[in-house]
Amino acid sequence: MKKTIIITLLALTPMTGWAQTNKYTIHGNFSKVAEAMSKQGLSFDSVTLVNPATPEVVAKQSIQNGVFIIQGMVDKPYYAMLNIGISSEVNGEIKRKNSRMPIIIEPGDIQFEGNNRVPIIKGTPLNDVLSDVTSKRNAPDFIETVKGLIIQHKDDAVAIPLLLMLDDSMLESDTLLTLIRQLSEDTQRHPHVAKVKGKAETLLTRPKEGDMFKDFAVEYDGKTTRLSDYVGRGKYVLVDFWASWCGPCRQEIPNLIALYEKYKDKEFLVLGVTAQDNPEASLKAIDEMQIPYPQILNTQKIATNLYGIDIIPETILFAPDGTILARGLHGEEIEQQLQKTFNNK
Repeated sequence: MKKTIIITLLALTPMTGWAQTNKYTIHGNFSKVAEAMSKQGLSFDSVTLVNPATPEVVAKQSIQNGVFIIQGMVDKPYYAMLNIGISSEVNGEIKRKNSRMPIIIEPGDIQFEGNNRVPIIKGTPLNDVLSDVTSKRNAPDFIETVKGLIIQHKDDAVAIPLLLMLDDSMLESDTLLTLIRQLSEDTQRHPHVAKVKGKAETLLTRPKEGDMFKDFAVEYDGKTTRLSDYVGRGKYVLVDFWASWCGPCRQEIPNLIALYEKYKDKEFLVLGVTAQDNPEASLKAIDEMQIPYPQILNTQKIATNLYGIDIIPETILFAPDGTILARGLHGEEIEQQLQKTFNNK
């Protein structure tokens, strides 16, 4: 009997030690911020830990007086999101919104300090890496620092949020793809990394300046309309990809109307292409803003997918033969491009 007990205890000991080394605790402190927010009718209500790869809700805790604690076990460090719930009462109605923060779930005592101007998560090795580089966002060597850290931690979960710090405005698509290919296979399969990779591949292969236009056709109200009905027919055509629900799109349209009126006698045309929009809503917006130039309605994702557009408004200027002269112009940039184009004729 005594031997059995001894053997059992010995068998349990390694597992107990393993459990302790794989335990994580997140201590969150927003006490000072919570006090200030309460004076504005705002309050923290809960914090939710989410694994974006699943996406699984790992844990959810209430926030009491700006403080919370989350504990758990982790086999292998992984990238997660902390969603901080904020509540407010407006005209007797409770409204909620989330503030999101990246975090690495790894063994140890993770400190989430939310009383500073910029919240900080630190206390464990990978979270310290993320916290340190976040504090250097305005440094002149920020991009190179992040690139170096991504390679250094290519097999670690922290590579994911580091990669997400570098968008396509910071790096050329081919550079971004080269960086991604150096990550571990598991990291490359993560949905957030896959999204960045897919966007970079789209930007790399989408029609660019000097390329011939790609045609598309859509149907609406029993009629088929093609881009080639307007582009490649001897006129300069400025194509505006927009939607009625898009605020920045509607803000740009008065400028496009003015340019259309100014240059329409110079073999110039503005063409609207509605993207991911209800045709009836598009027509209503066209009537409200009194848009005088032609439109291709109901393209949904056909046109934007073909031209690698993920943010609208987007403009593309086509030459009379249908080649792309410029794209991605906004505001005064459009006017400058048109002046350059017509002055060189």
